[in-house]
Amino acid sequence: MAQVSIQIANRNYELTCGDGEEHRVQQLAAYVDEKVNDLRRQMPGAPEVKLLVFAALMLADESHEARGMAKAAESARASATDSAETLATALEELITSRVDKMSKKVSGVA
Repeated sequence: MAQVSIQIANRNYELTCGDGEEHRVQQLAAYVDEKVNDLRRQMPGAPEVKLLVFAALMLADESHEARGMAKAAESARASATDSAETLATALEELITSRVDKMSKKVSGVA
């Protein structure tokens, strides 16, 4: 396990994380800190705990929205796959029908 130092709301925290995850944890902490600082500018004098709660709610909202978009994208992908398979089947049937007709014409002529 690796140790990583982060700063959120002007406080330092020492955390343990998986080996190789240090940079990602620092990136996430910087993002949380950015949210807290944005809120601090919007709500000067607000208690730190209130800023942290609002930041957590904003991040939860972002996460929820992203999950919804991912679900919608997966649904659209599945629908497109179904449409492509339906189109491929129809095309295959059309080609088979045309080949059969051509074969009957050639057989009838010979």
